Amino acid sequence: MTFFSAFIKATRPRTYPLAIAGILVGNGLAYQQMQVFSMQQWLVLTLSLWVALNLQILSNLANDYGDGIRGTDTHRQDRQIAQGTIHPATLKKLIIIWAWFTFFCGVGLLWLSFDNIKDFLLFLAFGIIAILSAMAYTMGKNPYGYRAKGEIAVFIFFGLLNVCGSLYLQTQKITLTDIMIAIAIGLLCTCVLIINNLRDIHEDKLAGKNTLATILGKQKMISYYQQIITISYILFAIYAVLQKNSYLLSLILLTYLIYQHLKTVKQYANQQINNQQLAPELKNIVKITLFTSILFMLSNILIINF
Repeated sequence: MTFFSAFIKATRPRTYPLAIAGILVGNGLAYQQMQVFSMQQWLVLTLSLWVALNLQILSNLANDYGDGIRGTDTHRQDRQIAQGTIHPATLKKLIIIWAWFTFFCGVGLLWLSFDNIKDFLLFLAFGIIAILSAMAYTMGKNPYGYRAKGEIAVFIFFGLLNVCGSLYLQTQKITLTDIMIAIAIGLLCTCVLIINNLRDIHEDKLAGKNTLATILGKQKMISYYQQIITISYILFAIYAVLQKNSYLLSLILLTYLIYQHLKTVKQYANQQINNQQLAPELKNIVKITLFTSILFMLSNILIINF
């Protein structure tokens, strides 16, 4: 394997949709409010997607490094330090470089979006916190990913901050309805991490990595997981009613995919399948989250134009 191939694998491309989901939803909300996007708004959308993707990559690189040097993921074939394809010191340098690259991309996005220094500095602070949090998930002496705080971080950064932040970049306005949708997509993004931690629950216990799954146990975690997905789509339904957006009924197209996903997760809870058989559901919940965000954005565009 070449170094470039190892690096790309370390960024975990299959998780990229998780980064852009909240941005699509936030810009869907923005389009519904503004009713039309100028060239600058489309550029802000594009740069928002780019910055969010960079943060996701940074988080994945830091996760590979942090778990790798602790020996937490020796069972994972997709982790580069664990497999010896990238030296820890090399990956650490790349993480620092990527963090600075992400920072400057974010500064460019804020410069394009804001005319006043107050908003610029506020979002600059948010951006710095997001960068540090992406790195601190499994890096450092006391990573919060080892203290069952990962789900909270994903909910805040991939849900609330991605949706509300990208919306505010476009409109400088956030309503309670917008926050409700940010919560909905944040819950779906959190589900991705939950499935990841359920798959690794046995190995995490052995490695001393405390996640919500290892603390609550498989049965309780899966029960909460089912409730989280249900609440998320109830919030989307409430939004559709409040906004009289019949196009959002298109989410029904995901019913079978969601049903099959929850069926497999339940089989895991009942010990009918093992963690390796659960693993494909990580890809499926990412698909569900991405498709939901795309359909949401499209529904808000369609209701304005048709």
